[in-house]
Amino acid sequence: MTRRLPLAFALALVATEAAAQAPSERRLQCDRGPTGNSRMFGGTAWDVYGCNDDRSVAIVTARGNPALPFYFLFVERDGKYTLSGEGTGRVEFTRKAYDDLRRLSQQDIEVLAKEASRAKPATQ
Repeated sequence: MTRRLPLAFALALVATEAAAQAPSERRLQCDRGPTGNSRMFGGTAWDVYGCNDDRSVAIVTARGNPALPFYFLFVERDGKYTLSGEGTGRVEFTRKAYDDLRRLSQQDIEVLAKEASRAKPATQ
């Protein structure tokens, strides 16, 4: 399986999450990246993608991650980040990643967002 199928699936999930936004808000699109090497969360590899608001971050199962398919999304609103996730990956792996991600500080998330906002858009 190529990297494109999981990426397309994950980005479609992110777009679904973004569709729940109010009509006046710009649709959130998280297609910048992945940024460099995969990051480790919960002992498994995750790819980081930037979003078109330059503040939100999608963290998507990397190739070979047993949590595939799954993604987490940090969205910034009113100066605070919220963490959500969606997918059908194995719970024992997504839970460990979630535990690591929820421990990130506001500053840690801002660094991820800044790095991800500089990444080039993913090709589909």
